[in-house]
Amino acid sequence: MKTDGKLRQLSSGQWAIQAPGREPVTIVAGEVIMVEVNGKLKRTRLRLRADGKYYSTTGVALCEGLRAGFYDQREWYAKSR
Repeated sequence: MKTDGKLRQLSSGQWAIQAPGREPVTIVAGEVIMVEVNGKLKRTRLRLRADGKYYSTTGVALCEGLRAGFYDQREWYAKSR
């Protein structure tokens, strides 16, 4: 499983994962992703609140630059730049 990507918050408020040398790939609400928590990778899902903000179903604090990857390796993230 590739987890060399980082979380990025897009100007729209959506979260994306960006792997080195690749375009950011938007995380779809309900999709399972892997994030690093205290040095360990954990699965979580992102959900959308009624106020339009995203949250992790496992309580992970979403922040820019957090190591992350798609659980299913979605097309190894995105096209190369």
